[in-house]
Amino acid sequence: MGHQVNTVLESNLSEVGYKAPKARKTGTTIAGILFKDGVILGADTRATDDMVVADKNCMKIHYIAPNIYCCGAGVAADAEVTTQMMSSNVELHALSTGRPPLVVTVTRQLKQMLFRYQGHIGCSLIVGGVDVTGSHLYCVCVSTR
Repeated sequence: MGHQVNTVLESNLSEVGYKAPKARKTGTTIAGILFKDGVILGADTRATDDMVVADKNCMKIHYIAPNIYCCGAGVAADAEVTTQMMSSNVELHALSTGRPPLVVTVTRQLKQMLFRYQGHIGCSLIVGGVDVTGSHLYCVCVSTR
């Protein structure tokens, strides 16, 4: 029924001169799947600049720690630098405590970093990993508090 209503609405709008917008795919596709024993992260490899494909082989899955990875969308340079900084911080923390990092700790630090810069870091992230508390998958974006 919803499809019929939409079709009628589009038909009425086209009669008065409005044209339906054309479908357009832009941006990055990143995804994560959480299951009992782990996490699967996936991302496309294209980097776009508006409608132009700038790079067909852009790595969007970033290493944070041996048990934690991250997918980045948005400004590729921001995602790369943010995840490299986080990876360094996590390694220092692991060396000083002698324990592997918790996924929730990394996620909290990423949220704090993005919030601190109030939108000047133009990336959104999906953090996934396995630690002593289980498998975890989190979304971190500028609007996250």
